[in-house]
Amino acid sequence: MATTSYLCRAIRKAHVDNQSDFAGTYSLLVRAKSMPSPVTAPNTVEKTDLEDDCQTFLMGIKTSDAQEITGNLEKSYLQGINALGNAEQDVMYLYGSDGVGNVAKYVRTAQVSATPSDVGGVDEVVEMTVTIVPTTVAEEVTDLYTVVDNGDGTFTVTKNGI
Repeated sequence: MATTSYLCRAIRKAHVDNQSDFAGTYSLLVRAKSMPSPVTAPNTVEKTDLEDDCQTFLMGIKTSDAQEITGNLEKSYLQGINALGNAEQDVMYLYGSDGVGNVAKYVRTAQVSATPSDVGGVDEVVEMTVTIVPTTVAEEVTDLYTVVDNGDGTFTVTKNGI
């Protein structure tokens, strides 16, 4: 079944070295207006030779460039993210209109920062950009974790089967 973008979210918690899973208490990264995909299509590597009448390819590696989430400029999110410094965070992407990722969940470890966006003109809402710099590959974990919205901007993430 298809879903809408309503309540698609990115949440975060401080990364803990040697923790065996991504369970814990997360907070909303920013009230997102747009979110990038946590994964990308793989590069293609051409393998065409002089015997082929058409180009042929193999799958290459996936890139993991910095990603940007756009939200309205809100002081609490801007200062909260920037207070994290360069500390690694566990970032979970939640897709599905229930706000807790019933359709898809991805998680990765990353560093995050926030900056006000360019102001494009008059009579507009000022936005901010949250930049996510991945330090690990994003994993699809939809069925591995349950997320509960605590209703106060925090989320409880538990690993299923424990």
